[in-house]
Parts: sequence; C-alpha cells; structure tokens
Amino acid sequence: MYLSKFEINRDHPSARQALCNVQDFHRNLMARFDTTRQQSGVLYRMDLSKKCPVVYVLSKVPPKDMARKDMKLVGVQQIDSMLQNITKNQRFSFDVCAIPSKKVQREGKKNSRRITLHSENERLEWMQKKARQGGFQITTIQEINAVNSFGSHGNSSMQLCGYHYQGQLIVEEPEKFRQTYCEGIGPDKAYGFGMLLLL
Repeated sequence: MYLSKFEINRDHPSARQALCNVQDFHRNLMARFDTTRQQSGVLYRMDLSKKCPVVYVLSKVPPKDMARKDMKLVGVQQIDSMLQNITKNQRFSFDVCAIPSKKVQREGKKNSRRITLHSENERLEWMQKKARQGGFQITTIQEINAVNSFGSHGNSSMQLCGYHYQGQLIVEEPEKFRQTYCEGIGPDKAYGFGMLLLL
C-alpha cells in the first residue's frame, strides 16, 4: 500500500471546480491511476483547513506524477512494513470522515435506500459497530462537525452528508484491522469518505 500527499492549487480553474463537485474531483484524482478505483484500492481524505489544501491518498499502487497545475504530488510513501508491524493491543489516535447510515426499505420499491443517521448517539453507535467489525475497539471518540459534499453526474445531483470524528483506538485483531484500514469505513469511499488516518 502507498500513502500519498497532494497539494491543491485553489487558483487553478480545474481545481476550483473540483472542490465544488466531488464527481469532478474523483475524476481528476483517478486520472493519476491506470485502473478503476476498486482495482487501485484508492481512498482519499481532503483537508481544506490549510491555506494550501491537501489531499491524502491511500492506494495499492503509487499514483502517477503528472505535470498538472491543479493538483501537485508532493510525497509518496510505501507503508506495507508499517501495516505488517501492527500488533494486538497497539493504540492509535485516529481521524476519519465517515457517513454513518442505514438502509431502509422504500414502500412499493424493490431496492432499499441509504439514509444518514439523524441522532449523534445513533452515529456513535454506528462507529462502534464498525470498529468491532473492523478488528479494533474505540476507547474515546468525539464528533467534531458535519461534513457536507456536493456533486453532479450528468443531469443528476448529489449531496453527501458525513461527519468528522477523532478519537483513540486499540487494535484487537491485527489482520482484520489492516483490512479495514486498507478498505475504509462506510459508504461513498469514492468521494472522500471512509479513509482512516492514524496519528
């Protein structure tokens, strides 16, 4: 696995457009890879709090260093040895943007739809459930703020409602935890959600 860092040039028209449309950003990012997101195992996390916004990308293969002015690759690190060295009872601080949600059946419809959980307690329970499924235990967690993303694809528009979490965790099942780290947590991973940052 590879952990990469990009800097976004807010002054570039393509970057400004991509920051307003997660579908455009997804397309721009995937231009750095020769396969689909699933094949490349791409997860990403955007940090817009800095003067120069950054994007952290986790992937099975390293991204291409393309001569583009909208988004500059500033670092790539192979992290396989770090992942293999994770042990039971190891502690990490974590930071993640996720979409706590559930599927509900639509009346008269064959397919269910996914809705974001409304109460903070429900969302925190969802995070604890994902932790248990993912081979770790959350010891402390704080919901920092809501994270809303927007996009459009053809004639359809989308709004993604997620939440930013920080806390502490303990690894209980290292192999399962490594898989969770590489695959992400929850839905809409193609649009910047689910990447677990370990601090």
